[in-house]
Amino acid sequence: MKWIKGIVAMCLLIGAGYYFYMQYKPEPPLPVESQSMISFTVTEETITEELQVKGKSVYAEETQVYAPISAKIVSRNKKNGQQLKKGDIIMELDTEAIQKEIKQLESDIKKARLDIKLKQVTQAVEAETEEIGVTGEERKKAFIAREGKRLTDEINEEAIVLKEDELKEKRKLLDKAVIFSPSSGVFLYNEPDDKTSMLAEGQLIGKIVNLDQVDFAASVSEKDIIQLKPGMQVKVQMSGRKDKEFLGKIQSISQFPKTSSNATDTSQLSQFDVVIAMKADKLLIGGLTLEGRIETFRKEKAAVVSALAIMREGELVYVMRDQGNGQIERQDIETGIEFGDQIEVLKGLKPGDVVVMP
Repeated sequence: MKWIKGIVAMCLLIGAGYYFYMQYKPEPPLPVESQSMISFTVTEETITEELQVKGKSVYAEETQVYAPISAKIVSRNKKNGQQLKKGDIIMELDTEAIQKEIKQLESDIKKARLDIKLKQVTQAVEAETEEIGVTGEERKKAFIAREGKRLTDEINEEAIVLKEDELKEKRKLLDKAVIFSPSSGVFLYNEPDDKTSMLAEGQLIGKIVNLDQVDFAASVSEKDIIQLKPGMQVKVQMSGRKDKEFLGKIQSISQFPKTSSNATDTSQLSQFDVVIAMKADKLLIGGLTLEGRIETFRKEKAAVVSALAIMREGELVYVMRDQGNGQIERQDIETGIEFGDQIEVLKGLKPGDVVVMP
C-alpha cells in the first residue's frame, strides 16, 4: 500500500515539474533573416538635356503709324482697338495752314517771275541806248555792270526754282493730310484718351497689330546661349495654363547682349534676346508670361545606371558587379552625363548587367 502511494506522489511531482518547466521555458530566438544587397540593372535609354527659358508673348508684326505733317486733328476715323484693312482711313488732319503756305508760295513765285520780266525789258531798253565807252576803264565798268545784272538774274531764277520745289512738296503734304492704314490688323492709339488735338510731324500716332502671328520673346544668359541655334523646336506653356502645351521654333538669336545699366559689373551674366516663332493658336495673345523647354542634347541607346550604385576612389569610378551565384566583383567604369538620379556609363558596363550597392 505504501509503495502505491509512493508511485502516485512521484507522478504528481513529475507532472508538476513538467508544468512549471513549460510555463517558464525561455522561447527560442526568432531566426534572423540575412540582409540582402540592393541591386540595380543597367538599362538602355535615350538621354536628353533641356534648357528652360522664360519671357513674354509679343505680336510679331506691328506697324508704327506716324504723323506725316504738323497739323490739327480734324477727325479720328478709327477707334482704339478697332479692326481695319489696308487702305482704310485712320485719321484726317487740318490742311488750312498748308493751303495758306501754298497760296503764299504761288504769289511769291508769280511776283518773282514778273520782276525778272520787268528787269529783262529794262535791260533791253538800256542796251539799245547804252553808249560804248571811249576809254578802257569805261568799257570795263560797263562790262562789270552787265555781268552783275546777268548773275543777279541767274540767282533770281534759282530762287524761283527752289520755291517751285517747295511748292511741289507742300502740295504733296495735302495728300498726306488723310492718313491711310499701311496694313491690316487692329489699330491701337499711342494716346487712346482722345485728348490730343494737335500733332507734330513725325509724332507717333499708334500702331497696327497683326493678331495672326504671336512670337515668344525670351532672354537667355551668356552661359546658355551657345547651346541654341535657329530652327530648334521649343515646347511652350503659359504660366496660367500649365495643362496646355504649344509648339514653337527658334527664329532668331541676338548677336549682341542687352544693354545694362552697369556694364562694368562682371558678376552679372549678359542676357541675349531669343525670338521663338509660335504656331497660331486662339489662346495665344500678346503680353502673356511664357515658359519654354528647348532640347539641347539627345543621345540614343545610352547605357544608364542608378547613381546610387556609383562609388569613387580618388579619381577612379567603380561599381560592384553581380556575376551571379552570389559572386560580386569590383568593376572600374567611365561615366558621362548625370541626369536626375541616373548616370550614363561610357565604358565598363553594358545594358543588362547587374550591379549592387553593398
